Amino acid sequence: MVLVVTDEKIPSLLYLWDKRTLYIGPLYEKLMLSQGAATLTVALDKPISFIDENMSQPISCRSLLLPAGLSVTIDTQNAIVINCNLDALGRDYFALSHQMLHRRGGVAYELKNEKEVINEFCAMRLAQKNSQAAYEQLDKILADTSSNTFKIDSRVVDVVERIKQTVDDNLSVEDLAGLVNLSVPRLVQLFKKQTGVPMRRFRLWHRLYVTALKMGQGVNLTQAAISAGFTDSSHFSHTFRDMLGMTPSAIFSQPNELKIMVPDTDQ
Repeated sequence: MVLVVTDEKIPSLLYLWDKRTLYIGPLYEKLMLSQGAATLTVALDKPISFIDENMSQPISCRSLLLPAGLSVTIDTQNAIVINCNLDALGRDYFALSHQMLHRRGGVAYELKNEKEVINEFCAMRLAQKNSQAAYEQLDKILADTSSNTFKIDSRVVDVVERIKQTVDDNLSVEDLAGLVNLSVPRLVQLFKKQTGVPMRRFRLWHRLYVTALKMGQGVNLTQAAISAGFTDSSHFSHTFRDMLGMTPSAIFSQPNELKIMVPDTDQ
């Protein structure tokens, strides 16, 4: 039995953690995605559908897993969804990919334990959990059983951390390659293989995260975007639309209120 929660008066939630982000609430726009991170999307109250350029007809489903960088259009059909951007280094995606029943092109869809996952997220939405409690529940939902087979290159980890530490600075690829004693072509190759996206796109993706984080701390959009490394709010809005396939207002101007949940410590 699936717990259905359709009360639109319940505030939407945007959880921001260093490793993952999680949105829970309605989406009213069709999404034309080309993301900077792998994503799990689950519809809580009714099916959604997806289509890419190689498909003639959309496929209806309740859960789908997208790799980083894939271009796909999702018709949310005004559903209440969870949209979870997974860890940049690929462990979450690797683990979840083994839990999906079907695959079409680059999209995997229909979780094996879909009903249980929907109920877990419905309960999280109802409880309006704080950052730590929500992260612990999400960690259980995304339980990683692949730790012995999934490999992470420590040099890519170092580059990702340096990009995060210097969000308002455009360190060159040469500087980053020198940091880990690699040639530029080799670093470019390893980074794309590990994260699924080029370094420039990952940097922009992380700046979107930092902007939202600062907004959650009470900074207005324009100042948050500039401090995250965007030239202005227009640059932020363009990048947001390009990667997430919707306008910032679709998330930040919720008719039923949006709570941005900022962690007390890095998670």
